[in-house]
Amino acid sequence: MLCCSTVRTYRKICAIYALTFLVLLPLLCTELPYSKYYTHDKSRNRDEDIQRVEVENQRRLVAAKTFLKQNGPNSRTFRHLRQTSERKARPDLVITVVTVARKARDKSKPGPQYLIQVVAKFAELLTQQRNVVFQLCNVNSPPENHKEAVYLSRYVPQISRNSTFTTNEPALNKYEKEKQDYVFCLERSLDLQPNYVLMVQDDAVPRTEFFPVFQHLLKYKVEGKIFHGDLQTNPKKWAFWKLYYPERWQGYGYERRLVLELICGGLIGGTLFVVFSSGVFKGRNSKNRTTVFVLGFIYTVLLCHMIGRQYLIELRRVSAYTYTVVDAPNCCIPAVLYRPDQAAAITQYLKTQTGRRPVDLALDDYVSSSGLKQYLVEPNLFHHIGIVSSLHDGLKNPVDF
Repeated sequence: MLCCSTVRTYRKICAIYALTFLVLLPLLCTELPYSKYYTHDKSRNRDEDIQRVEVENQRRLVAAKTFLKQNGPNSRTFRHLRQTSERKARPDLVITVVTVARKARDKSKPGPQYLIQVVAKFAELLTQQRNVVFQLCNVNSPPENHKEAVYLSRYVPQISRNSTFTTNEPALNKYEKEKQDYVFCLERSLDLQPNYVLMVQDDAVPRTEFFPVFQHLLKYKVEGKIFHGDLQTNPKKWAFWKLYYPERWQGYGYERRLVLELICGGLIGGTLFVVFSSGVFKGRNSKNRTTVFVLGFIYTVLLCHMIGRQYLIELRRVSAYTYTVVDAPNCCIPAVLYRPDQAAAITQYLKTQTGRRPVDLALDDYVSSSGLKQYLVEPNLFHHIGIVSSLHDGLKNPVDF
């Protein structure tokens, strides 16, 4: 028979369950798209979500244009970017933004102007960096029709194909052109003989903490590895690193890594439940403590699942040391880091592939055929803002932006 103090403890735990899952989380998580409590997919008008995304895009665009206005083409910020690209020294990193003009929803208005936002943010972050080359790769057909890129050519270095290349392009399908564009930009990046190449799509905006985290990962995860307390050269070979993956697919699933992550969270939660209730069960039968541990384990697993992993991994942004690197899933290349040797091998591989599939899936095929691994940094180091696609008509799901 349970004693009164034990019954009171169980009642408190039941109250915690009810308060958490029936009151607090429904109030706090209804606006979080990847939470189990999100309720707006069916009730909210899609047009309202699209309008919200457009308002946010306009806010970022105004801030980017203000930055460009305050730092003109001849300012120290942009002179630094152009001078770095003209140096003869081998750069540590080449950042190449692959860009093509995007159609506006309303033909009487300009397009979404993502490129201006990407350039302004990179320019802001690169002021403290040395030996990093930043450039645009204009693959529009013809390049002079990409008004946004033409405007930005006064600010930052730019490479493009000449107009004569476009003569045979009407016969190309969109995936073949995407592949040729990617190969062209990657090869031009390799011409600078960098230590690393970062290929970025023109709708991927770097986060403010990008460079401190990136440099930390480069030192302790890419080039080196802590072994027995010492930093040693990392012998592992890899195909590439992804610095962004869609949040929608970063939730919990049946993959072994994600299941273990959820179990570890449950073990921590169960232990904390026992610690906080230890005063009640001190000197009593361990069966009661086991019951509390199980209840705490279940509580924590449910809590993580209901809130959504996408929001829990955001806690890792507290420090560069808490970011993690995992095996990358297939798909999606808004921001990808390459070593020169693998970048060269990938360009040759892509040239042998027919353009019937998107580039990201062709890269996944390369990983499978080469036996190398691809890695993903979590949480993301980039914001993906491109609700307007450069490949497909129509808009993507506004909930994801």
